[in-house]
Amino acid sequence: MPLVNRFVNLFRSSANRSRLSLEIRPDGIAWASGSLTGFVECTPAKRLPVLQGIVSDNRLAGADTTMVLPLDQYQVFQLERPAGVDEAELGDALKWKLKDFLDFAPSEAVSDVFPFPEDAARGRGELVNVVAVRRTLIAELVALAEDADLNLQRIDIAELALRRLVSRLDDSGRGAALVHLRDRYGHMVVCKGDTLYLSRRLDVAADELRDVSSQETAVQSLALEMQRSLDYYESQLGQVPPPVINLVARDSMLPLTSMLGSYLAASCRDLDWSALGLEEELDSRCLVAWSSGLSLSEDAS
Repeated sequence: MPLVNRFVNLFRSSANRSRLSLEIRPDGIAWASGSLTGFVECTPAKRLPVLQGIVSDNRLAGADTTMVLPLDQYQVFQLERPAGVDEAELGDALKWKLKDFLDFAPSEAVSDVFPFPEDAARGRGELVNVVAVRRTLIAELVALAEDADLNLQRIDIAELALRRLVSRLDDSGRGAALVHLRDRYGHMVVCKGDTLYLSRRLDVAADELRDVSSQETAVQSLALEMQRSLDYYESQLGQVPPPVINLVARDSMLPLTSMLGSYLAASCRDLDWSALGLEEELDSRCLVAWSSGLSLSEDAS
């Protein structure tokens, strides 16, 4: 989803440049370039020198760069696609329908669209997913990339980055599910092939799962949100739920899969990193950035 198209030239040659994926988070910068990944904690005020250090230390000057927006920095809505509007103008045309849902004016938004699966519309007409993000945020990211000597090619969103990972996990033909637990919330993504069907924020904090006094309640709450998401996938989208949920969490020593499993209709397992070509577990803080660098089958078309 090329939100960045309005700001940078996408047609520069990239034959000999490195590729870099970044997630600019409130607590730091996650980055991935090929098999290299890292996370550097920093405040927003320190982002530029930290990013310049990452670029310098890893010889990434001029790298073709994707920046991924964290889940809490944008909004996604499903709207009916209007007739007679060109693909390139859909985002701008639809953002004005969001004026009652955004906490800022549509004129202050950058918007774009990505497909809503046809077999999940259930008689609601032809739908599209509309993404809205503050224009000032996009401008800040563009300036950050330029000041760090990076060739910004794309600004993506978290679920479309994770889609690149989840599309590789479907070994049943019934779709695949991933739950990524972060410090302040979780994120559940369900895909069939390269198509994103469901993206849900899960309101659970890592501290609640670690604290013995709140752990049981937090696990039950998390499992309930996961099961409700699968139920929605089945009842509202008309899809057969995937039999397995893959889990990525920073506290890999916590037996979350077994703790969650007793509350879920699907089985739950830790993500098998070796099946993705990695010799060791990835730092979960880098998961979104690393996933955004993976290829999709549609990339070759």
